[in-house]
Amino acid sequence: MLILLVAVVPLGVVAAQQAPDLPSIDSLQRIPSPLPMLISARMFAAYGALIAAGMLGILWVYRGRTFVVYWIGSWLLVAASMVLLSRGYEDPRLGSVVLGLGQLLAVWSGGLTLLAAEAFPDNPLRWNTPVKIAAGTAVWFLAGAFVLPLRTMLSTGPAAAAVLFGWAAIRYLRLGRRTRHVGPFVICAGMVLMCATNAAAAGVVFDVAWGTQANRLLSFNIVISMFVALGMQLLVFEDMTDELRRTNRDLARANREVKNLAITDSLTGCHNRRFFEEIERREIQRHRRYGSPLAIVFTDVNHFKQVNDTLGHETGDRVLKTIGAFLRKQVRQSDYVIRWGGDEFLLLLTCTYDEAQRKAVELKVAFERERRAASLPDGLGLSIGVAFASVDAESLAEAIRLADSRMYRDKLGEVSA
Repeated sequence: MLILLVAVVPLGVVAAQQAPDLPSIDSLQRIPSPLPMLISARMFAAYGALIAAGMLGILWVYRGRTFVVYWIGSWLLVAASMVLLSRGYEDPRLGSVVLGLGQLLAVWSGGLTLLAAEAFPDNPLRWNTPVKIAAGTAVWFLAGAFVLPLRTMLSTGPAAAAVLFGWAAIRYLRLGRRTRHVGPFVICAGMVLMCATNAAAAGVVFDVAWGTQANRLLSFNIVISMFVALGMQLLVFEDMTDELRRTNRDLARANREVKNLAITDSLTGCHNRRFFEEIERREIQRHRRYGSPLAIVFTDVNHFKQVNDTLGHETGDRVLKTIGAFLRKQVRQSDYVIRWGGDEFLLLLTCTYDEAQRKAVELKVAFERERRAASLPDGLGLSIGVAFASVDAESLAEAIRLADSRMYRDKLGEVSA
């Protein structure tokens, strides 16, 4: 209620006051037309260049790329050039100098656009040649104002800019083919059109109707510049997206590497017991669902402690590495080799009990050949126990205990059950 009173009371006071004498609609014979607004095409281009530089400046805050800085400098030089060329000068000599300076800034702008393609994404540049060329053009345009005819000064600027834009078009075309981005192709198309319009501007200087044709070319250049600015913005966003994709790929690869380190034994390259704990339930479910056989082969290295005690741990590590690589070669890709601890290895095989028994015999024979080939100490051998996982088993613990028991009986020279 208080809010309503606060709003209504002032309105009532205003309504109670006497209205001033205002002319009626009928007394107005006509609605006055708005005053014409004259906009200089060059000043319009200067404002547009400043807007483009500002938008790129915002992107540079987030990206920090060197090539964006070159683009910003290019647009600022365009703005300064358009401001200098937007007015006339009473003193012919001063006008010639300012005209030469405006042409110089326009040429430098094209040079920075070219350098931006060379610097993408963060390539270091050698500035010796660009600085020498920039100094040479400065001498030409600033000193030429005192010795060259005015039409010659007006034609050399667009001619030089046409060469730079043509060169830049080639560089952005190569950049687009290398990166597969759309932005460089958009900029390349704009550079080709800028090259054509500047070449035309260099020729129309000597025409009688130079002023009219120059204004038409300038209007066309403004539209092309908007197109080029769009390509620059697009390339920055594509570069950001590409870097994000690379970062995600690197992160995914790093995650895979970390996971592999967590489930892999660093010495032998086999899986570790943590990995076994992760896959145990999955393998049991597959064993039940599809009725696929599942066998446990438990392996131990004979006389390994003696090798460690007499020949040292370096030799013992070499033995374990050789055995780990040997066991991984002897099983299929769908099977698993797990270092259970010390010199004990567990093989999880998708096969029947009889097949696992034959595999155990093959491993003993093949390891003897491997031992001689790898120059491992004499007396080393494999003790192996085999067990079969029952269909209704909740875990593989019972099968592992049975395989472990049979492995010890094999080590003692007993006949496996």
